[in-house]
Amino acid sequence: MRSGLRKEIKYIIPKIEFLRLKKHLEALMRKDSHCSDGSYMVRSQYYDSLRDQDLRDNVDGNMEKRKIRLRTYTLDASKIKLEYKCKSNSEGTKYAIWISREEAAMMESGKYGFLLDHEEELAKILYVKMMQGAYRAKTIIQYNRMAYIHHVCDFRITFDTDLKSTLNPHGLFSKELSFVPLIEGDRGIMEVKYNDFLPSVFKGLLQEIDALQEASSKYSMSRRYV
Repeated sequence: MRSGLRKEIKYIIPKIEFLRLKKHLEALMRKDSHCSDGSYMVRSQYYDSLRDQDLRDNVDGNMEKRKIRLRTYTLDASKIKLEYKCKSNSEGTKYAIWISREEAAMMESGKYGFLLDHEEELAKILYVKMMQGAYRAKTIIQYNRMAYIHHVCDFRITFDTDLKSTLNPHGLFSKELSFVPLIEGDRGIMEVKYNDFLPSVFKGLLQEIDALQEASSKYSMSRRYV
């Protein structure tokens, strides 16, 4: 499974600023299918090499960046998304396959041989990369997300609040994790994603946001003390 090349911009903004935008977004866009209750949980477990190469590429501002993560939207999920995110400057492509809960537990233990049993080419690519780099789980990040989508250019806006991460990278499905906050409670991360070009109907709405602080990756934020 692959998403196309997309432009991606992130901002740290006050919650009150997003609430101002929200009424306009709801008039122009529809909510993501996951937003039946207004927002939904996202929990991701990030993996990195023995020398934290993916983290270093982010922190050093390298044009080419890579991330490997497991992602779930519920703690009782039977299928988990294994994602490989490749970014060049502000444009990125995300590849993904589904793995079982049992396979996710193997990954957390540093056992990647099950990937060779998957038919998808991505599974083989990740197996080689993770074995060669001695990849291991590094952190777990969780947040609540509101998401809006529009059909033109697959335009999408998300707003993530209550961002927090763990000091212990294990226990993807645990209800007993101890978290530390990543940003102040009155702020969140807004992400703007689209293909090809920014639809004109949204340019005016986002004009003021462009003057605000641009966010670093959640993974880098979670490991800022490394």
